[in-house]
Amino acid sequence: MSTSQIVWLVIGMVAALAVAGIIGLVVLWGTAADPGRSAVREEVTADELDRYIAHDASFAIVLTERTPLSRGEVWDRLVDIEYMSSLPMLSGPTWSGEAVVRGASPTVPEGAVRTMSGTLLSVTERVTHVEHGVELALTGTALSLPLVIHSFAERWTLTDGPRGTLIVTWAIAGSPRWVGWLPWRWAVPLMRPILGFVLRHVLRLKAFRSIR
Repeated sequence: MSTSQIVWLVIGMVAALAVAGIIGLVVLWGTAADPGRSAVREEVTADELDRYIAHDASFAIVLTERTPLSRGEVWDRLVDIEYMSSLPMLSGPTWSGEAVVRGASPTVPEGAVRTMSGTLLSVTERVTHVEHGVELALTGTALSLPLVIHSFAERWTLTDGPRGTLIVTWAIAGSPRWVGWLPWRWAVPLMRPILGFVLRHVLRLKAFRSIR
């Protein structure tokens, strides 16, 4: 094979990959409108969550941030503010129906359902455990892209910090279908800056606009 043939072969392969990538993005964009399109294979119960984060999930990350915001301010953001909506190409969380019990200190009951939407991927979650002002745990129930996720879950925990501060811990875990055996936890160092930015955004000192 001549040098020119090799060059054209490489160009053809790159072009094919580019076309495949564009098609993939179009498919993701088209499915993202329905966060309940494809149910996960297995939901994570409240009793299973500790073990799931520590061992069972293919990927898991725990992020911690200290904030001068009060417990009430942070809790209000978690259950009554669409904190993702002020980020590019994201919206939510949006609670279904009248899930949020609003008042001076809003809360949600166990079983409440919320969605978070993005340009390429949207998800649906259900509350599995709630301790007002202390803990909010959710399991993934569905997402917009079919047949790719076995399970996923997240948990927010609020604890008292030093000098009147609050420590917010955000744990996220999940397992893909088919390739869950791969060492996905090795990706934690790559994901930590991205998810850390999201956590700091949730805890920003500038107030969010309420969804009321």
